[in-house]
Amino acid sequence: MQNKQLPNVHLRKEWDLRVRTWFNQPGRKLRRRNSRIAKAAKIAPRPIELLRPAVRCPTVKYNCKVRAGRGFTLEELKAA
Repeated sequence: MQNKQLPNVHLRKEWDLRVRTWFNQPGRKLRRRNSRIAKAAKIAPRPIELLRPAVRCPTVKYNCKVRAGRGFTLEELKAA
């Protein structure tokens, strides 16, 4: 470019080949939702997520709060 010209390029030919489109996004969303529902129905009596124990937070500031822990130990699972 000479003399600080402003670019005025008209590249309109085959723009859809140079752009990544997301026209399939709503369909994928629906397919993921339906597969989640089908998976939950297939393992129906079981919980979908992992079971986590209820634990208290360690510090004085938060020890009144009960939160989900990391997981049960093998001894707890065998006892249950």
